Amino acid sequence: MRAYWLAARHLVDGARIYALPDAPLGQPDEYHYLPIVALPFILLLPLTIQAAAVAYLITQVALAIAVGYVLVRPLPRAARPWAAAAYVFFLPLVLEVTLGNVDLISVALALLAWRWRDHAWRGALALAAAVGLKFMPAILLPFYIAAGRGRLVLRAFLIGVAGLVVTLPFLWRQTLDYLELVPRYADTAWVRAHLERDEPKVIADIVWSEAFPIVLGLAAVLAAIACGRMARREPERETDWHHIALALSPYLAPFGFFWTTFLIASLPLFAVTLGRALALPAAARALAVLGLFVSWLLMQLVQVHDLLVPVYHAAGVVLLIGIALVLRSREPAQTLGRSTPRSRATSIASS
Repeated sequence: MRAYWLAARHLVDGARIYALPDAPLGQPDEYHYLPIVALPFILLLPLTIQAAAVAYLITQVALAIAVGYVLVRPLPRAARPWAAAAYVFFLPLVLEVTLGNVDLISVALALLAWRWRDHAWRGALALAAAVGLKFMPAILLPFYIAAGRGRLVLRAFLIGVAGLVVTLPFLWRQTLDYLELVPRYADTAWVRAHLERDEPKVIADIVWSEAFPIVLGLAAVLAAIACGRMARREPERETDWHHIALALSPYLAPFGFFWTTFLIASLPLFAVTLGRALALPAAARALAVLGLFVSWLLMQLVQVHDLLVPVYHAAGVVLLIGIALVLRSREPAQTLGRSTPRSRATSIASS
């Protein structure tokens, strides 16, 4: 959170908010976002940086509670305490809140955009804010287009451009500084130097290659497009496909593979998949829930300087998506094309 407060302070003071072009990236309190993202944090400047951190932490906790309530509420009553506990102790969420990042805000905005997808400018505003705040939800743009909702993306683009145009007279210098650093942000060399993860060597040779982030990002985009096409073909299941695309969002960014907090994008898919798992017969239900627990556990692992950990995280995401797809394939054919009050409530709450 200190990075945002300091960026706002520098904006007000007319000082540079980004690292110098030749300075090493990844330093403490370094600001990496568009200048416009720092504007709301000007409201916290009357507070000391310590008091601002406390205020922001309270806001983050409140938002986490709201998102958790929306995701857990549609589940059967007996399962809610266990699901809530899994949510509260989900390490990526714990790190997100305690570190004071903006990933949770971005994910919440992405979920609002999906919930308001049929409300033209309202949904577009939420989508523009989600992508403008964090690059991660940009994976939803090809999803929306493939799902036949290109006009929503166009409106979001227009809103984003309008926001930049309105603020450019005040932020033009900071915007140029940001654009100057974008190529360096896209290069994983600074991430490698910052994380110091080079073991095991066979994985390091792959992960730190120039091709890996490109291939991974392209694969994520293609998967999001496939999800969008399926959402268009199966409108009664479009929320599931949206949540799968959102779960893949960490792999769009060149360094998203390494950031544990990005895994909170999997939480909506966890919620809808758990709801389906609990509706299965006893034996199949136990197997599905066990698989979800293993996926959750894989995303809990943390070990500094070890490249196997992000691999475990990715395996957890893949396992979660696999379980979601298997459960959807088991759904009785007669349920397609119609929605019960219970399924409508689940769709609304999980979005």
